[in-house]
Amino acid sequence: MHRSEVILSIGSNVGLREEHLLEAVSWLDCEPSITLTGLSPLYETEPAGVLTTTPFVNAVVTIKFYGTPRRLLSLCRDLEKRAGREGPGPDRPLDIDIILFDDILLQEPDLVIPHPRFRERLFVLVPMAEIAPDVPLPPDGRTARELVRSSGPGGWVMRISGRSLQLSV
Repeated sequence: MHRSEVILSIGSNVGLREEHLLEAVSWLDCEPSITLTGLSPLYETEPAGVLTTTPFVNAVVTIKFYGTPRRLLSLCRDLEKRAGREGPGPDRPLDIDIILFDDILLQEPDLVIPHPRFRERLFVLVPMAEIAPDVPLPPDGRTARELVRSSGPGGWVMRISGRSLQLSV
């Protein structure tokens, strides 16, 4: 098994939102099966797809992962629980979504790769355009940068932190 190229979206809308995200990145970096390759700046964003009015802080993380998509999902759910997430409610101290996992297409009841709505979500596309601007995205090969430029109204996204991590691997 090789190390897979993975893009994750992370978000929080409860408590110390930025700290939740940075702590999650630290946890990911400590996992032996993960090599952290990039972290976007942090963005405050309008909630999308959940019934809450509390803004989120979001970022995109790129990693190399040694394991299966199912194993990564399990690690992500464990980190969400460690951060205090209880179930699927609208308020989330930590939410981690697998956006892309190599070029895998997967459709299971609790895991769909690529993430089914990522192309519609500026809170994923804007940070992705900063750290992976030229990655061709399914199904048509357009990049995050191109999708942001051509997007219509999709909620507000405001950069709140220049904290970022660009690593050469």
